[in-house]
Amino acid sequence: MTNWDERLKKTKAFLKFNSKDLLINGFESGFRDDYEQAIEYFDKSLYGIVGTTETSINVNFYKAVALSKLDKNDEAIEIFKKIIEKSIIDGVDPDDAIWQNLGYAYLEIENYVDAKKCFDNAIKLEAEEINSLFGKSLVCFELEENNVALDITNRILKIEPDDVDTLFLKCEILIEMNRPEEALEIIKNIEDEEDNISERKEIEATAHGELGNNVKALECINESIQYESDNDNTWWNKACYLSLLDRKEEANDALLISTSIEPENLIDIKDEKDFENIKNTERFQKLFNQSV
Repeated sequence: MTNWDERLKKTKAFLKFNSKDLLINGFESGFRDDYEQAIEYFDKSLYGIVGTTETSINVNFYKAVALSKLDKNDEAIEIFKKIIEKSIIDGVDPDDAIWQNLGYAYLEIENYVDAKKCFDNAIKLEAEEINSLFGKSLVCFELEENNVALDITNRILKIEPDDVDTLFLKCEILIEMNRPEEALEIIKNIEDEEDNISERKEIEATAHGELGNNVKALECINESIQYESDNDNTWWNKACYLSLLDRKEEANDALLISTSIEPENLIDIKDEKDFENIKNTERFQKLFNQSV
């Protein structure tokens, strides 16, 4: 399509709807999780806005959020950064939501240093905004700043004592700090809900594994799989516990499922110390050779 045809197509779309209508249509598409359609509406809306205005900044913000939902984080980051630059030029503090969403976009691409700076900026503006605090806790956990991460989860739980995501994160931090008993105590008091049982059982398995109770860990992993059977990490962990229990064939079965769901796991099998008991089996060697 020529540039003229493309421009004519956009002009017709704008004449059919005004920018406000297109923005609303973009929101509606976003609520339906149709982010590709949402971005199309946002682009058409921007076409009808002259210059850089508060409206165009808002549309760009929601476009960047939609891009993040599609894992197009590099594109989202560029838009968020331009919004921040424009705000600073205008002498206005960027909204905490912009810093927060930029932080999560950096988190997704594992740029933890810049993510932490963004969450810090968001928290300066809104000290008790849970999503910003949670994001910073996640980043600190990834950076192995476990004491800081734990302090932040405790801060969140003072605001929202029953926030399940924060409780789960706190358990993971405690396990990493060699305090699995405390993690199990927290897990025990979390109310069962169908949408969190799989993650709960996975964390519980890790805690039991750290305590050397691989039989109990395996039981928990099997329960997790009942609720989420397509998680490659859960099958990987099952393979680990089965290997530690010297149940070689079953361990290789679980490992095969894990690497079938996520072939990139093949890269890591040579470095997994829990596979010591199965590394000399024919089936393991066949998988290992695929990774080379």
